[in-house]
Amino acid sequence: MIIDGSRPRIVPVELVAFGFLNAYLLLGERVVVVDAGYPRMATRILAALERAAVKPADVSLILLTHGHLDHLGGAKLLRERLDAPIAIHRLDAPIARAGRDRPLHGTDLFGRAFAMFAPRTAPAFEPDLVHDGELDLAKFGVAGRTIHTPGHTPGSVSVLLDDAVVGGDLVAGGFVRRHAPRLPYFADDLEAARRSIALVAGLTRGPVYVGHRGPLQADDMARRLGSR
Repeated sequence: MIIDGSRPRIVPVELVAFGFLNAYLLLGERVVVVDAGYPRMATRILAALERAAVKPADVSLILLTHGHLDHLGGAKLLRERLDAPIAIHRLDAPIARAGRDRPLHGTDLFGRAFAMFAPRTAPAFEPDLVHDGELDLAKFGVAGRTIHTPGHTPGSVSVLLDDAVVGGDLVAGGFVRRHAPRLPYFADDLEAARRSIALVAGLTRGPVYVGHRGPLQADDMARRLGSR
């Protein structure tokens, strides 16, 4: 069911149990799919669209928050099934074209360990819309825009809505307490990531929906993790 685009509804899609990997549907006058999971997870997003009574023709965009394979791996299949364009920041577009991750820099012991075992390849594709971080989603039927939030990767973006943010891997939720903010598992530039966290926290009072666990509260996120 499509709703008034002035206040899009956020529908989380749990790709892994307990929110350890999430995609999101933004339901406005049309529908934007945010992130695509690993390749095998595209079918879960398609099932979520069906549960939300969204027809393939209603999907206007597949928006990737950044260029890690757990967020873009299923994008090629989704495009084939939905006939919707894929958007990604130009600095992360080379990952989509190569179908292979850059080196992963863990922010803690778990991140460093996970980097050794994380899948590193996915079907390569050419993005349809390569942008510089500022993308107005109104033209895709959703009232919102992206902002450039580098740090996790050079081309990471967050989706700023009227009363919430969909932040990709800007931050993550805790393993035990899913609503407790922690740094992302990986960061190419940790200080840039902290600045991006502070930026987002200054732009919203609403919840921040993330790729792993969450959602989080913006003020809590800034207090614990923002630029120091």
